[in-house]
Formats: sequence, structure tokens, C-alpha cells
Amino acid sequence: MPAYTIEVVVLPLPALLDPQGEAIQQALHRLGETTVQSIRAGRAFHLVVDAPSPENALQIAHAAAQRLLHNPVVETYHLRLFPSP
Repeated sequence: MPAYTIEVVVLPLPALLDPQGEAIQQALHRLGETTVQSIRAGRAFHLVVDAPSPENALQIAHAAAQRLLHNPVVETYHLRLFPSP
């Protein structure tokens, strides 16, 4: 069965404050990178999934994100399937 690599990116909900992202943005501005207008800080997970198809691998990653990797009250997530080598 082929293995697929899927990235799960978890971020705070857009309506919520992100103190970590704001602190990073302020630090970048102090370093002279004033063109950065906004930063949202989060977490990324790389899952290697054995599945019969890319669609099935994404379903497995979606279930993992729903059940464990994110808190739906304060976070959102998105998935990205990496091309097979």
C-alpha cells in the first residue's frame, strides 16, 4: 500500500486574538521587516499515512485532525497532500 505525506496546519480561529503571532510581527518590525502586515502562529503536523489512494489518506488525516490535533472551539486547520516521491 502506498504511503502519503500530509501536512495538517492548525491555526487560531480568525476571530480570536493571536498574542504569539502579534509578538512575532512586532519583533520582525523591530528588525526592519515592516512589510509583514500580519502573522498567525500555529502548529504543523506531518503525517505519513498508508492508504490505497490520496483521497483515502486525506480522509484519515482529516479524522486525526478532528479527533485529536485541533480544538474546534478556538482553532481551525487545513490539510495539504505532498506529492509522492
